[in-house]
Amino acid sequence: MEEKTEFKKRPVLSLAAQSAALAAGLFSLILCVLLVADYVRIQNMDPLNDPHLLQLRRELADSPGDWALIEQIRTFDYYARRAFFSSQEQRRTGGWLLLGGTVICFIALKLSNLWKPELPDIGKPEKEDWFKFNALLRQLLAGAGVLLAAVALFLAFAVQSDLTQVLGQSDGQTGVSAPPVEQTLLSAHSSVPQASLPAFSAAMKTNWPSFRGPGGFGVAGITNAPVSWDVETGKGVLWKAEVPVPGFNSPIVWNGRVFISGADDQGLEVFCFDSGTGKQLWKKTIETSVEFPEVSDDTGYAAPTMTTDGQRIFAIFATGDLAAFDFDGNPVWQKNLGVPKNPYGMGSSLITDGERLFVQYDHEDAQKVLALDCATGNPVWQTARKYISWSSPALIETAAGKQLILNDEANVTAYDPTSGKQIWQVKCLGGEVAPSPAFNGKDIVFVANEYVQASALKLNGAVPEILWQYDDFLPEISSPLAAENLFFIATSAGDVVCLDAATGEVKWEHEFKDGFSSSPVLVGNCVYAVDLSGVVHIFEAADEYKEVGTVAMGEPVYATPAFVTGRIYIRSDETLFCIGD
Repeated sequence: MEEKTEFKKRPVLSLAAQSAALAAGLFSLILCVLLVADYVRIQNMDPLNDPHLLQLRRELADSPGDWALIEQIRTFDYYARRAFFSSQEQRRTGGWLLLGGTVICFIALKLSNLWKPELPDIGKPEKEDWFKFNALLRQLLAGAGVLLAAVALFLAFAVQSDLTQVLGQSDGQTGVSAPPVEQTLLSAHSSVPQASLPAFSAAMKTNWPSFRGPGGFGVAGITNAPVSWDVETGKGVLWKAEVPVPGFNSPIVWNGRVFISGADDQGLEVFCFDSGTGKQLWKKTIETSVEFPEVSDDTGYAAPTMTTDGQRIFAIFATGDLAAFDFDGNPVWQKNLGVPKNPYGMGSSLITDGERLFVQYDHEDAQKVLALDCATGNPVWQTARKYISWSSPALIETAAGKQLILNDEANVTAYDPTSGKQIWQVKCLGGEVAPSPAFNGKDIVFVANEYVQASALKLNGAVPEILWQYDDFLPEISSPLAAENLFFIATSAGDVVCLDAATGEVKWEHEFKDGFSSSPVLVGNCVYAVDLSGVVHIFEAADEYKEVGTVAMGEPVYATPAFVTGRIYIRSDETLFCIGD
C-alpha cells in the first residue's frame, strides 16, 4: 500500500520539477538575449572619446590655466565613466543570475527524470522513428541552450576584455601597433582636492618625492648641492643615522621628513627621520599574511623606492603588500596586490602625480600598470602589459600633456596618467630591463639597456622618432641620465660615457675603479654618480670630462641619493647620511 502511495506522488513531483525547469529555462533564455544585446550595445560606447569631451579638451589646450574648464571636463568625464561602468556592473549581476538560473534548470530537469514514474513495458512503439527524432531534437535544443548560456556568461564576465575593445588596444593616431592591452577604468573620481595638484607640482621642485626625484628621471629641482665633505672627520656631514633594516630602496624627502623602507624575512617596515637632526621619528611594521617569496640577494624584499603625494607616503614590498601612511605614521590604507612571481623579486619603484599612485606591477603571471587613488587606495585604472621589466616608471611633462613612461623587455611605452590608455609605443629594448627611462625636460626620451642599445626618442608627433642608437657602453642596473643637450650612461663595469643628445656622438668616456648600481643625478650643471664602493663622483655636465669632486662614503652604496635645498641624503649599506653646510 505504501509503495502504491509513493508511486502516485512521483508524477506530481515530476510535474512540479518540470515546471520549475521550464520557468528557470525561460528566465535564463531572456537573460541570455538581454546580455548579448547589452554586449553589442556597449561596444559603441567610448567614454574617453566622447565628441563633447574631446572638444572640451581642445579648449583646455588653448587655455591650460582655466580651472573652471578643468572642473567641467572632470565632471563630464566622471559621469560618462560612471554610466559606462554601471552598465558593466549590471552585466556582471546578470551573469550571476544567468548562472543561477541555468543551475536551477539543470537540477530541476534531473529531479524530473528522477521522480518520473516507471511505465509498464508495452512493447516496441509503432512510431519509433518519431520518438528518436524527438529525442534528438531535445538534445540539439539543450546543446544550443548550453552554448547560448556559455556565450552570455562569457560576455557578462569579460568586463576587462570589453574595456580593451572600448578603450582601444592602440592609439589610432599613433600608427604603432600595440600589444594586447587590458584596461580597467574603475574610478574617475579622486578625493584629493584638484587645487592641490598645481601646489604638488610646484612643491616637487624643492623636495624629493620619488626614486630619481621629481618625475622619476634623475634631474633635481634645485641647482646647488655640496661638492666636498669628509665622512671620517665629519666635515660637511650634518648627521648620520643607522639604517635599522636592510633595503636597496633610495630615500625620499618631503617638508623636513626623510623616508626609507626596509625588510627581511622577519618583517616589512617603514621609517621616518627628521631631516634636520636625523632623529628617527617613527617606525611602522606592515602586517602581511602571505608567504614571503624567494628573492635574489641583490634585490631583497624592499628594493622599490617609496613615494609621497605631499600628504601621505606609500611603500611596496616583494610580498605584494602596498601600504599608505600619513606623515605622523598613522595607517591610511593597505592592500596586497598579489605576490609577484619573477626570478629576482619586486624592483619597480612607486611614483605619483599628487592624485594617483602609479604601480608598475610586472611579473610572470600578470604584467600590468595600475593607478590607485592616493587618498583611499581604490583602483582608478589598470592596463595590462605584454612584457616584464624591473625598471621604474617616469612621469614627464610634454607639449601634449603628462605621459607615464615605462620600459619593458621589448618596448618603451607611454600611457595617459588619467585614463591608462596607451599613447604610443616604440620597440627598441630587449633582455632583462632594469634601467628606467630618462627625459631631457623638452622633447627627448632616452632609454638604454645592456646587450641591446641606447635609443633617443624625439617626441615630435604622435609617434616618437628614433633619432639615433648607440651600442657600446650600456647600463645593467643604473638608469641613464638626460641633460638638456647631453646624455650620460653609467655601467656596472665602472665606465661613464657622455653622448650628444642630438646626434649620439660620443663626447667623452671615463673609466672609474668600481661599477654603478646607483643612478646618476643632474643638479644644476653637475652630475653626481655614486659607485658600488660608496665613492661619490661629481663632474660637470659638459662636452669634456671635468671632475668637480670625489668623496668616499666609507660604505657600499646601491641607492640613488636625494637632493633637497643644498643637502644630499645618501643611503649606504648600513647608514643614512645627510650632507650639507
